[in-house]
Amino acid sequence: MNQSQVASAIRWLVTAFGAVIAGWIAGKGWASANDVLGVLSSDTFIQGVGAVIALVSLGWGLFRHTQANQVAAVNNMDNVAGVITKDTPEGKKLARAVPGSTVAPEGSPAAKAVAADGKR
Repeated sequence: MNQSQVASAIRWLVTAFGAVIAGWIAGKGWASANDVLGVLSSDTFIQGVGAVIALVSLGWGLFRHTQANQVAAVNNMDNVAGVITKDTPEGKKLARAVPGSTVAPEGSPAAKAVAADGKR
């Protein structure tokens, strides 16, 4: 998504929900509805929300793309019996990072069980 698309999406959200937000804030007596709508439609507000969305997206992407999360995602696929990692300290650590017994380091009894289940 580029900057123009983000700004367009934010403008759509403000258009769709801005009046509700303005009415709620005005109903609380914190500001008038016109003041709130003026802030919601300002370029500074739209750019700020775009920056927050970009940062949240960055954080989520960094979290979701760890090796443990990728292995867990593959392990949860319907056509996957399990995941066998390398028999290295890193592979063992990765296998321990994913909950359950279907992710195991190669050569271990758990890996043999995963391999046997996959042949059925």
